[in-house]
Amino acid sequence: MTSRPESSGDPRKLVVGFCCNECAYAAADLAGSTHRTHPPNVLVVRVPCSGAVDPSWLLYALANGADAVFVAGCRRGECHYVDGNLKAEARVSFLKSLLEAVGVEPERVEMFFMAASEPHKFVEAAREMAARVERLPPLHRRESVPVGPKRDVLIRALQSIAVEVRDVQLPAVPGFEVPVFDLEKCIGCRACVEACSNDALRSEDSEDYRVFLLSALRCTGCGDCVDACRENEVEALSLGGVRVPQLLSEWSEVARVELVRCSVCGRPFATERELERADSPPICPDCKAKASAKAISFGRVRW
Repeated sequence: MTSRPESSGDPRKLVVGFCCNECAYAAADLAGSTHRTHPPNVLVVRVPCSGAVDPSWLLYALANGADAVFVAGCRRGECHYVDGNLKAEARVSFLKSLLEAVGVEPERVEMFFMAASEPHKFVEAAREMAARVERLPPLHRRESVPVGPKRDVLIRALQSIAVEVRDVQLPAVPGFEVPVFDLEKCIGCRACVEACSNDALRSEDSEDYRVFLLSALRCTGCGDCVDACRENEVEALSLGGVRVPQLLSEWSEVARVELVRCSVCGRPFATERELERADSPPICPDCKAKASAKAISFGRVRW
């Protein structure tokens, strides 16, 4: 039994709170046992640990009727699952930055900490969020979002409530990290593309450039691409925060490296740094193969 609803609060403006079973939900239960009340528009969802709450859950709630959401976990340093509450805090901070970047008030999302013996803190959190939605304008939604894979839900929910899209790099949190290219070091070797088992990185040779494309929807932040880059002794990749347009696009350009044209046929085929590393002349593989065939038939070929 959680705390009893009180008469104040607009029931048309829903607040959803995700409360960890060990502390926050126990505090809400104790609040009810001690006859403390909270606004009737605050709905409590019990979760095993606040660290289990994914940002997609919060956005799903916002896209499907909630005007504000909050996560409540154990006090810092007292999480029953070591650091689940700190992970939840980082994800809430990530979501605040994300909402602000798409023109939605970041105060619609909040993180609270409390012990099981602090029912008053749960009531205070519930009243605080109910008061916030009273002050905030209605949250406009384009469409409701069905249940699905977490990343799909996050993107569809974001598209449903977004007012605008700013090109902002979000904080790096596990599950939402993507490869970030250092163009001063990248040689365009495509080792990262070959290492990606999720097909989240692709490369295309377009006219005079090799273009690298990223699908943030497919990227899991596993770091295989970064490891491949290091194994290739380049170290031009690192994991960092995703940019908002990348998150909302199926594919987005993340790097562009200029190609060198073959001195024989004139076709662009490799980057200058690739050739320098291989200590190779600017001759494409096809022309080299033809030259080798001529050398076998007619003797040494000179360029």
